Formats: sequence, structure tokens, C-alpha cells
Amino acid sequence: MNTHNVKTATPESPKTWVKSPENLWIARKIDLLVALAKIEGELLMYQALDRIEAEMDSDQIEDQYLCPQTAPEIVQRLESMGAITTQSVLDMVCSVESLASYSEFWREIFSGALPALTVFTSRAAANRERFLASAAEGMKPFSVEVDGRIEYPEDDPIFGTYWQDGSICLGRAWTVAEAMDLAASAWLKDEWDPRMEGEDYYDRDFGRDMGPLRFNPQTFIICDENQRRVLTGDVDSMTWHAHVTDTAELMRINAEQDALYTEAAIEGGWDNYETARQLRAKARKLGAAIVDRAWMGHPEVAAAIASFVRPERKTWSARLNTHGLSPFMAADMTSLISLSDHTSQLSRRDRFEALHSVALSIADHVSRSVTDWSLLRPKIPAAVISAWLLTREIVIEQFGKNGEMVWKGIKGSLISHLNHNRPPF
Repeated sequence: MNTHNVKTATPESPKTWVKSPENLWIARKIDLLVALAKIEGELLMYQALDRIEAEMDSDQIEDQYLCPQTAPEIVQRLESMGAITTQSVLDMVCSVESLASYSEFWREIFSGALPALTVFTSRAAANRERFLASAAEGMKPFSVEVDGRIEYPEDDPIFGTYWQDGSICLGRAWTVAEAMDLAASAWLKDEWDPRMEGEDYYDRDFGRDMGPLRFNPQTFIICDENQRRVLTGDVDSMTWHAHVTDTAELMRINAEQDALYTEAAIEGGWDNYETARQLRAKARKLGAAIVDRAWMGHPEVAAAIASFVRPERKTWSARLNTHGLSPFMAADMTSLISLSDHTSQLSRRDRFEALHSVALSIADHVSRSVTDWSLLRPKIPAAVISAWLLTREIVIEQFGKNGEMVWKGIKGSLISHLNHNRPPF
């Protein structure tokens, strides 16, 4: 048989599949609809068995109970990606709703009736764009994480809080150099929020927020799409660890790590948990420069390290001059600088509240520093004006996109104080 003119498509052919956010959206939608159709079929089967009063064994009864467990989650995912846009899809969703609404699993997510198609379609475009943006981000091959310690509230408030090992994700990047820049940008901001955006940390059992409070960063970790370690860095010094490639050095480090882990296991057996944790942390730090063999000594990593320029953090303390300020205003300015330079131990939320409170107090000090009320604009010492302008810069920079709005409120407070303190003539 002559086959040399036969064209065949292989799985590796780029024409068979193009990985793009749009194609991922289509594939995800199809997968979810197939899964939902399967659940619909199973629910119809169990409904028919109930109608004819067929006897079922314990396994079948359990399967019937668990069958609708994932149905509301699938519907929720379809909505979140903007996939409920046609009447046929909504008809399937409503069919599953009618079959599964008796279940506690369904009622836990959907307490009332599903909205009309117009409601789903009105939100579909924005939801689809969010999905595509997330998918595009997920296609980037390198992830950047920060290992450290996360603070949580104790179950009983009387015991305060506790710390445990954890990590936060900074994002993804197309290249190693871009991943390093992403880490450097986070280091410059020095705001390590362990809370996931949109996550609800309220615990109904405890009746309060049980989410993470603070994060103490220690090590940057860059991995590839297969979760292989590519590069690590020290957060405190914002430096990157050059790869260890020497075989003898690798063996020495591995031997020391094994000894530390063995010692940690012994300490843990004696209930010395903190000592065991510190030993494990020491072992991990010792091997920080060891990466996956696929990346060990890789030229792309070496080039990225060589070209990396360590950023310098902008500190407001270098610009503060308390000469000519009242003792109280000088104290508030020092406090503002401490909060803005992240030298305080407050949580992110408490720090912003403290920044706002101190800035309002500074506005009061400015109004009290007026030396001449006879002019249209009250005369204020140059040192106080300089401190006020520095306060403005700090507030706008610290509060980011809300900075101008926050400053407008603080400036309004100063105007209110000036009007209140202005003597009658």
C-alpha cells in the first residue's frame, strides 16, 4: 500500500489545539456542561426509581444523597465564567435545580430561586473577561511565591494568636527575569497581605473573622509550570541565591539537612514543637540555593541574576525635619513616618487606620500653629507647611488608588479646624 502522500495529524501538531484563554474558556464550559448533564441524568434516574418505589441498597441510597453535591458548585462556576448566556444552558440549569433543590448541598449555595436569563447575561461579559484575564495569567510559565510565617487568631480569643508556616502567591511571569522583577516590586511595597481577595473569612461556628492577620515573609521562591524550583531569594536583603552546582557541596548540604531533619523529628517526639520547627526552618534555609536539576546552573537564570538591579526602598524618614515643629506635631510626624516605612508591627488594616488617624491629628496641629489670623490666608510657619506637604505625599502614596480621596477628607478636616479656631474680629 502506497502511503507516502497520506497526511496525518499528530497530537503535537499546532493545528490540532491552540492553547489560548479563549480556547480554555470553551473547553472549561464544555467540561462543566457535560458534568452537569451527567448529574441531571443521574438525578432523573433516582427520581424514576423513587417513582416506582424500587428497593435500593445502602450504597445506592448514599449515592442518591451525594449525587447533587457538586451540582450547585458547577452552576456557580458556569455563572462565574459568564457561560450561562443561552436559553438551552439555562434550561439545563433549571432542570437540575428542580431535581436537586431538595438537597442541603443546593440550598447551602442557592437559598432562593435562580434569576432569569437576562440577569445572567447582564453579568456574563464582565465574568467572561475576568476568566480570560485569569486564564492568561495562568498560562505564564513561572510562579512567584513567598514562604514565611502567617499569624492566625486562636479559637479562644483569650489566648490571642498563633503563627504557622505558610506562603502567599505574588503572581506569574513569562521569564525568570520578569519573575524576579515581580518579587522586587512586592519587596518595594513591603505590604504582605495573606488574605485572598474576595475570600470571606467569617466563621459561623466561632461567630467572627478567623482569617489570617499578618504575614512575615522570609524566602522568595520562583518555580516553573511543573512546580520545579528555579530560583530562591532572601526577602530581608532582597538578594538572590546563586545555584549550588558542585557535587561535593550538594552532598555536604544534603547531609547537614538530613541531620537537622532527624534532630527535628526527635524534638517533635518529645513535644518540643517550636524547637523542631526552628530546626526544620534551618534545614530549609541551608538548602535554599539548591534548585531542581533541570534548572541547576541554567544560563537563563544566571543571566537574570547577573542583570538584576537591587531596588532601593524609599524611606520617608530621610526627608523628615522636626526642627520648628511643636513637640506634639513632631511626635505625630515621627509616628506617621514609622507607619509609612512599615517599621510598626501592626496588621495591614490596623496600619491604614493608624495612618489616617495620625494624619487627622497632624491637620489639627497645623491649624493650631497659625501665627497671624489677620490675613486672608492664615500665616503658618514654613516648617509646619513643609511637614504638611510631606504628610500629603505619604498619605497619597500609602493609600494608593484611594490616596487622593483620603487626602481630600484630611484636607477638609484642616479647613474645618481653621474655621473653628479663627478668632472673631
